[in-house]
Amino acid sequence: MILAQFWLVPASIPTLLRCLEASCARAIRDIDGGVKPIFRRLRREEVPIAADVFLVSLAELARANGLPAPVSYTREMVIPAYEHLLETGIFEVAELDGKIVGIAAATVRDAIWFLAMFWVLPEYKLQGIGRPLLERVQRLGDEQGATVRCVWSSIDFTAIASYLKLGMMPGGPIFTFTGPLRTPPPAHAEARLGELEPQHASAIDRVVRGATREQDHAFFRGRGMSGFQLQIAEQLVAYFYVKDGVIGPAAWTDPAHADALLSHALLQASARATEVKLMALGVNQSALRYATQVGLRLVSASHFMASAEFGKLDCYLPSGPALF
Repeated sequence: MILAQFWLVPASIPTLLRCLEASCARAIRDIDGGVKPIFRRLRREEVPIAADVFLVSLAELARANGLPAPVSYTREMVIPAYEHLLETGIFEVAELDGKIVGIAAATVRDAIWFLAMFWVLPEYKLQGIGRPLLERVQRLGDEQGATVRCVWSSIDFTAIASYLKLGMMPGGPIFTFTGPLRTPPPAHAEARLGELEPQHASAIDRVVRGATREQDHAFFRGRGMSGFQLQIAEQLVAYFYVKDGVIGPAAWTDPAHADALLSHALLQASARATEVKLMALGVNQSALRYATQVGLRLVSASHFMASAEFGKLDCYLPSGPALF
């Protein structure tokens, strides 16, 4: 990942890349001279730096793999998520000669440790920085009672190898679909839609995610995401969030409720934007079929990795790689 020391003024990703290449040269010589990184918790005032690390590094990862520049992520979107991770999770950095050269964050919700992000500047890879940083975040999670580890992994082979060494095995792909609804989903009159109540979301999370996450639901509401709950035959069976056409997180208690949930979620999302976006794990075949049936395009694939199975992820749509 990329360290940006220029957060006080707006800067484009190409400008940040050029500046970072220049600023890294002396630090590399420092490593050759025996300087060791300092591992510590991210400070609140450093959140914009961490956001720039992510944005520039993501652009570099895309470039290295021949992919289009990622334009859907902005500093305005990333900073609130990173503030939430700092406040409710584990957020550590590697500092070398006064510069942040690596960042890693995780959430611990009940016994589940989710690695929200892990980035080391490309110039510092294979310099003995990434692995101890990742192991530090893992150890802090263990101290909080985590027994299951999982991650939404990028396509970076070095990172994937690190996750394997921590016992996280491949759990299948995560597919991202987007586009307008070319075939409107069928209505499900038997399902009654209502405003999501936090206690109901927690009850469903306990079954589907294997852990509750009240603090994350508060964050979703605070970011203006619209939450809905679904009742069938007077029984609460599902919830979902939508904002600006993006669906997720969403959860339903039984595969039999997938069609009703997906239908309502897609209709609500399409009412708010001309294009909708849906992310689903490979085990969630109901969502994959539904996405293709309504005409959405498959635009990317990532990896889900976990140290053990948990919950009912075939009945879940994640919110994204930061909070899953």
